[in-house]
Amino acid sequence: MNHIQITASFGSLDLQVDASFANQFIIVSGENGAGKTSLLRCLAGLESPRGMLQLGDKIWLDSSAGFNLPAQQRQLGCVWPDAALLPWLSVEKNIVFGADAVNSQWLLALATQFEITALMQRQPCMLSTGEMQRVSLARSLYRKPAVLLLDEPFSAQAPAIRQRLRLCLKGLQAELAIPVLMVSHDGADARILAQQHWHMRAGKLLLSLADMQESSRKNKGGKR
Repeated sequence: MNHIQITASFGSLDLQVDASFANQFIIVSGENGAGKTSLLRCLAGLESPRGMLQLGDKIWLDSSAGFNLPAQQRQLGCVWPDAALLPWLSVEKNIVFGADAVNSQWLLALATQFEITALMQRQPCMLSTGEMQRVSLARSLYRKPAVLLLDEPFSAQAPAIRQRLRLCLKGLQAELAIPVLMVSHDGADARILAQQHWHMRAGKLLLSLADMQESSRKNKGGKR
């Protein structure tokens, strides 16, 4: 089981999150400025919140003990809105960058699933925004991370490709048996992917939208 219990301040935003989850696909939604990206940045070790982060049997953060595991030791795969590919490397070398050895079979599987096999020898400057997103997704999964953090990873994809990517990610999450936390404003992502749906408002983690709507229906039904 994994557990997040953190607080942090980002200007006028006070982030407060307390949640437990298994190796599940979690969609994080909410209005702009609700704290979704800030939450992912705390998990990635790019911010220093107060509290506790435990992923499986490993402690990533225990602020009461003065412990905060460095980002590079967290075995993360991340996709941020800025694809941040290394411009002097080919697509293939961007994907395998930092790995101890090249696993050609796994690389080909990811390239095929993310529909980038024809792009492997191109430079990032030759790619569209959607292609760069798909390369970033392959790169985030190549080293088989312990946790996958995704911030609007489908935002530049055409609808048909987006649907295929949903199924691709769903299969890879099940295959690797890892938690995936994905920020998305698209209701279809939640309907198709979410095993938990976290809704954030003003830095607070609320019930899932489905639970909130069900509660609202029950409350309205009870009124006379």
